[in-house]
Amino acid sequence: MYEQIGGFEVIDKLVDDFYSIMSTDPYAQDCLATHSGRDIRESAEKLKYFLSGWTGGPQLYMEKYGHPRLRMRHFPFTIGVKEADQWLYCMRKALANSPIHPGIQEQLMQSFAQVTEMLKGTRD
Repeated sequence: MYEQIGGFEVIDKLVDDFYSIMSTDPYAQDCLATHSGRDIRESAEKLKYFLSGWTGGPQLYMEKYGHPRLRMRHFPFTIGVKEADQWLYCMRKALANSPIHPGIQEQLMQSFAQVTEMLKGTRD
């Protein structure tokens, strides 16, 4: 998948677009609020590194931060239906702006939906 989507260059732009959308689209205000008091640039770097390994590329996240342990790392945040839906909304918009093939975009969105489902209720 990593090679199919265009490698780290595409992931880098995708995540930058994702956080830009989250930071400016009023629909994403609850999702953005989960980042309150945190440096969004650090969150973006972590997501870029995670997506690199998650899509089959270099395991940058593991090299720098260790095992992702998604539920544990997201426990401090309130992630309910609104926040998860808004996260997916931002990612769908970012993917639509990317050069990633539409079929692969849908595969990614299905996988992202499974992950957000797992994370919902960590502090709901």
